[in-house]
Amino acid sequence: MHMLQTLKMSMELTDVLIDIERTGIQIDVEVLKRIEVQFREELVSLEKDIQAVVYRAMGDTPINLASPDDRSLLVYSRKISDKSKWKQIFNIGYEIRGNTKKEKRRPKIANNTFIKHIKELAPAQAKTRGSQCTACKGQGRYSFTTKSGAESKQKRICKNCDGNGIVYINMGGAAGLKVSPRGPQDVCAAGFKTDQYTLAERLPQLTGDAKEFVEKYVRFSKIRTYLNTFVDGINRELDGNNLIHPQFMQCVTSTGRLSSRSPNFQNMPRGGTFPVREAIVSRWDGGYILEGDYRQLEFRVAGFLSGDQQIYEDVRNGVDVHSYTADVMGVNRQEAKAHTFKPLYGGVLGTPQEMKYYSAFKSKYAGIADWHQQLQKEAVGTKKVVLPSGREYSFPNAEFTRAGSVTNSTAVKNYPVQGFATADLLPLALIRLSNSLREIEDLRSAIINTVHDSIVMDVHPSEKTRMVSLLKNSMLSIRQGAKERFGIDYDMPIDIELKLGYDWLNLEELNLNEY
Repeated sequence: MHMLQTLKMSMELTDVLIDIERTGIQIDVEVLKRIEVQFREELVSLEKDIQAVVYRAMGDTPINLASPDDRSLLVYSRKISDKSKWKQIFNIGYEIRGNTKKEKRRPKIANNTFIKHIKELAPAQAKTRGSQCTACKGQGRYSFTTKSGAESKQKRICKNCDGNGIVYINMGGAAGLKVSPRGPQDVCAAGFKTDQYTLAERLPQLTGDAKEFVEKYVRFSKIRTYLNTFVDGINRELDGNNLIHPQFMQCVTSTGRLSSRSPNFQNMPRGGTFPVREAIVSRWDGGYILEGDYRQLEFRVAGFLSGDQQIYEDVRNGVDVHSYTADVMGVNRQEAKAHTFKPLYGGVLGTPQEMKYYSAFKSKYAGIADWHQQLQKEAVGTKKVVLPSGREYSFPNAEFTRAGSVTNSTAVKNYPVQGFATADLLPLALIRLSNSLREIEDLRSAIINTVHDSIVMDVHPSEKTRMVSLLKNSMLSIRQGAKERFGIDYDMPIDIELKLGYDWLNLEELNLNEY
């Protein structure tokens, strides 16, 4: 299949996205304001609790939580003494190949050697007690007498306190939260990784102050991001009718998946995390928000692309793959969701618990593992990976490593699944739905958003039944669309759910048999 068909589809999708942008999304500004007030109050409370933990852990040692160096000291209780040597030993930095910038591969280091490096280059720190510097009387600078005998106009930095006005005295006790790094994967230029995603991974193993800090710091970081991105972002983009018009882009992500800006509605948080979806409402009195989602689309696409018969069988039998993950890992189903599909994208590293699951997944779905090998060979041999739709991904630097993997192996395994699912199949449904809507005279309902594998509509109350039926049929038509557009038979069973409500947060699932 030549990629011409993919390009033609992209051009048709452009017309659909233009319509979505023009239509806009209605915002209930009062609800948005209530959400903002609620979560800014939570930020203040979280910051107070976090600072209390920091004081217990560090004494008077100042910690700037915006600084990766300070967070590393706080969490791991260690401070880098020689950053240059640190970067050299752990191969920290980036490799530039042509226009490609990628993080250097971490070296394989035996655990005892790793611990030795840590002790030598990142010595443990002690709590401190701060007191006013007597040399500068807490000013951080002092005047001096010039040769003429007059007092200087400029002041010198006090060397006794390094200009802080405070002298910190070692209290002897160990500082910080005393979290132990797992290995080189936790190392970074600042010392050790303390981004919210790494900290969240460590949370199940933490106790006491370390657990409290990570829980609250991760929550604090998320809320601050959500407020900046969605509340402030929405307020900036509101027009005179309290509508926002996000811009959709097809050529930004490497996979072809849609992205958006002004504001970014592709990373909209789920309601349990941050309820900004409650402010997304219908523009019509008594109108509805209707959302259609594909169930486990990327998992099913991986089964189709790989030909893994076990996935076909599990899908036909309604096997809950998240429950399988939970059983293997010994966690609840909600916790398991974050891990279920990582093996689809080449996940092999992590905690012993995670690696146990990855191994079990590869064993159960052996066709996926075989397909991954085929993709790697294709990438090395042809310097590209081609999808059944004709979409191509270029890997000009692909080559086998000594470990038997391939450079950019995650992308080689990830792009086909994500691309075929959300850049090839979902647009088929979007275009079909848009064409159907254009055929209806005096229509007031409209498509207002699409997020990965979902489609969102603003539905006039008089058009509810008709719109539900149209959305259902459009989403279920992708097998037919793939045949007509690409000449391929997407024979994986398709499953969708439709939800309806008065705002985008409070939706109730519909019985599809009624439509």
